[in-house]
This record gives sequence, structure tokens and C-alpha cells, in this order.
Amino acid sequence: MKQLFIVLLIVFLPISLLASPYSSSITLFLKGYMSEIEGKQDDAIEFYNMALLANPESAAIRSELALSYVKKGELQKAKSLLLEALKIDDSNRMVLIILGSLYSSEGNLKEAKAMYEKCISIDKEDTEAYLFLGSIFIAEKKYDEALKSYEKILTYDEENVIALYYVARLNAEMQKYDTAKRTYERVIEIKPYFIPAILDMAILYEIEGNFDKAMELYQRVVAIEPVNKKALSRIANIFVRKKEYTRAIHEFEKLSDIDRSDLSIRVKIGLLHLEEKRFDEAIREFNILLAATPNNDTVRLYLAIAWKEKGDLQKAKEEFLKVSPQSEEFLTALRNLTLIYIKTKTTEEGIKTFEALLENMKENVELHLMLATLYEEKEDYGKSIVLLEKAKIVEPKNIEILYQIGMLYEKKGDTDNALKYMEEILTIDNEYPNALNFIGYTWAEKGINLEKAEEMIQKALKKKPDDGYIVDSLGWVFYQKGDYQRALSELLKAHKTLPEDPTIAEHVGDTYIKLEEYEKGLHYYNLAKELEKKEEKKRNLEEKIKRIEDKKR
Repeated sequence: MKQLFIVLLIVFLPISLLASPYSSSITLFLKGYMSEIEGKQDDAIEFYNMALLANPESAAIRSELALSYVKKGELQKAKSLLLEALKIDDSNRMVLIILGSLYSSEGNLKEAKAMYEKCISIDKEDTEAYLFLGSIFIAEKKYDEALKSYEKILTYDEENVIALYYVARLNAEMQKYDTAKRTYERVIEIKPYFIPAILDMAILYEIEGNFDKAMELYQRVVAIEPVNKKALSRIANIFVRKKEYTRAIHEFEKLSDIDRSDLSIRVKIGLLHLEEKRFDEAIREFNILLAATPNNDTVRLYLAIAWKEKGDLQKAKEEFLKVSPQSEEFLTALRNLTLIYIKTKTTEEGIKTFEALLENMKENVELHLMLATLYEEKEDYGKSIVLLEKAKIVEPKNIEILYQIGMLYEKKGDTDNALKYMEEILTIDNEYPNALNFIGYTWAEKGINLEKAEEMIQKALKKKPDDGYIVDSLGWVFYQKGDYQRALSELLKAHKTLPEDPTIAEHVGDTYIKLEEYEKGLHYYNLAKELEKKEEKKRNLEEKIKRIEDKKR
């Protein structure tokens, strides 16, 4: 078509013009144009430059030459030529449009807008200029202005699909979903196979929670384009959200068939098998992935978790230990290993493993914490404290470390040191609920500072209103203040939250005894004795039970 245009141009040029001084310029320009059509960009630039030498006042030659430079990525040369062309002819539309695009690519949106607005002042129905102007307003997040630009197009071209599409998208961005959907429907009515509009409308239905309608639209896209990855992925994700994992796997398998190189799809399939407790299938998927990417620590972690969930803790340990200490997944691997060592009663093995790791990771705080946990499991509280004190040197304001040290001192029976660490925590975060609760409960146990204790525990409860231990502390403060009815109310709430906790059950029993409801008191004492694992505390409960039974006789 372009070649036909050139032939006609030559045929109908006046003889006088061909004989004029500009004839060589026209010939060179046409040679440049033909070179451009043939993809010979360097030749085109050479001919355009020669044409410009022959006709130095031509804005048209400058604009074509500038466009060639744009195609080569030489934007500054293009910009200089366009600015020269604009001085010659400030209403040259091609110059204005290209220059607007260059300004936009530089981030100079003010100048870009000026170019497009100039186009519109010349032609009130310049659709391309309105579209470009709208895109700038979107970049500036001036959605109302962008909307006006696109709606202007619709005043003279009411079926312009691109303008309608952007009107719909802008309404969706402004959360005017009903208007957006109506406009998308108009787009699809005009152009039934316009996939971007169908996909966008489906996403709106997803946002609104109408998964069935969204699914219908995604399936319409797949009917038009069976290998549309976005539609297939959204269908799979809807099944995930609906917890229909087997159907989700089926859709992800289709996606994987389309793009074998996208290993993230196989990861999702493995995780869904894991969610469905199909451990062998999950393990197979993760092993295949690791064969392709042996250093993928995320997949290695998933494989370890799959073995753990299956119940093969030995294989789980082996895989967790393969996770690179430099990876983000190492922390999760450490925590899982710690739990496995405790569960399998192999804390000595865990201690040796973690101490070996610590040789090369002396500043790894999490490793210190997990090793301290294993020593705590052995009831070697002193060693745990030493490890955590080393971690504290690395991170002196790490509240988790300070809290664990405080709790270890409490387990050693050194309440004064425990309180010291809890108070240190409150200098870092005066609203840290666990420290507030610890201090408040400790004072309540001693029967001192009860008003301040209540204040601290109430403050902790604002942060963790459903924490059974903090509710128990509040109940115990009321108990120590002699307000047994309020104490009972809080302690029963705590027991409901933590029915397996022997101390809370004992507190409920103590309160019933104070209220002279001995049968209920005995019931909770007996329950506490059943739940209690420490022999000394069991003996104390037995003594309480005996005293009440003797009193009843």
C-alpha cells in the first residue's frame, strides 16, 4: 500500500516541481522511505540526511528522520530534529505526536501534555492525542481528568473500543464497579472477542466474591484462546479459594502443559497435593523440581515439610539440614528441626548439630535461640541463658531474646533477675503485653503492688484481649484483692480458652473454695492434678484436696 502511494505521488507530481531545486530532495526522501520499508534503517537515515541538506527548511523530512532515530534508540538526535521541525511548522501533527511521546518517555509529563493539547487545539477530534493525553493523566493518578479525555472521544465516536475500555478500567480503579461492568459489557457487545475486557470484568466479579460469574467469563476467554495463561491461572486460583484443590491441580496441569519452563506452576501443584495430604504426590513433585533446580531452597523446604507431615521425621531432618544457612528459608528450617529434635527426644543430636553450625555462624541470633531451646528442654537453664546472653550482644534490643532470658531465670527460681529483664523490655516497648503480664502476675502472686499489677495486666489485655494467660493473671489479681466473684468470672474465661492448663484450673478451684463452693473447688483441683505433669505440684494439689475433704467431714 505504501509503495502504491509513492508511485502515485511520483506520477502526479507537477513537471515543474520535478525540475525544481527540490527535486533531488524528493528523490532522496523517497529513497529513504523505501529503505525504511525494506528495514534498512541506516540507509534510510543516510538518504533522509541527504534530503535534508537539499531542503533544509523541511519539517516533514526532519520528522521522518527523527522517527528513524527513534527506531534506532537515538532519542536525543530525534528530539533535536523535532524541536527544529517545530520551529519551522508548529502545527505539524506528526512532530507534535512524536515529540509528546519522547517527553513522556523522559518523564517530562508537562511538556508531553502540551504537545497533545496542541494537537487537540488543531483538530478537536484527534483520537490519538486524546488517548495519549489520557495515559499521562493515568500516570499522574488524575483519574477524573483521564476519564474526561476518553469520554471526549466518545462524544464523536461512541463505539471507539479503546476509549470505552479505558473508561471501564478507570471506573474500576475508582471502585465504581457497576459503571465499570456496564462499560465492559458495551465493549464486549461491540467487540465480542476483546479478551482484555473480558478478563478485567471477570476480575471485578472476583473482587465482589461472585466466583461463578468470574469463572464463566474466564472460561469464555479459554474458549476464544485455549492457551490463555492468565485465564487458566485465574480459574485455578478460584478453585484454590473455594478449597477445591483437586480441580485446581487439574487447571494448573493445563498451564504446565502450555509452559513447561514455568516451574512455579509445578510448585503450586506440589503445595496443593500437600494441602490435600497426598504426601507421596507432593514429595514426587518437589523431588522432580529439585532435580531441575538443586539449589532451590524454597522447594527443599517444601520437600522437608512434606516428609515431616507424612511422619518420616528422619527424612524431614535430612532435607531441613540441606537448606542453605544463607537462605531466607533457613530460619523456618531451624525452627522445624528444633521441634523434631524435641519430639523425637533427640535433643543431644540437635545440640551437636546446632553447635557445629554455630562455629561458622557466631552472630546468627536465631541459631542461638533454637540451641537455647534445646538446652531448656534438657532443663539446663544456665546453658540456655549463656547462649542467649551471647545473642543479646549481637542484638541488644531484641525483645524475644530478653523475654526468653527472663523466663529462663523464672524457671531457675530467680524471680528478681526475671523481673529485671521484663523491666528492660518495657524500656524498649512499654506496651509489650507479655512483659506487662509477667510483672503484673508476679506481683499478684506475691500479693504486692496489686493496683499497679491490675493496671499493667489491663494494658496487656488491650493488646491481646483473647490471651488466656493474661485473663488468668487479671483473675488472680482480683483473687488477691479479695474480689472473688470478679476473680471467678475472669478465671472461668481463662479456663475456657486454655482448658488443658493445670495452673488456671487450680486458680478456679482456689476461687470456688473461697466462695465456699467446695464441690466445685474439688472438681477443679482434681482436674488440675490430672493435667499437672510436675510431681511437686501434684503433691501440693493432693494436700489441698485432702484439706478440703477433711474440712467437709
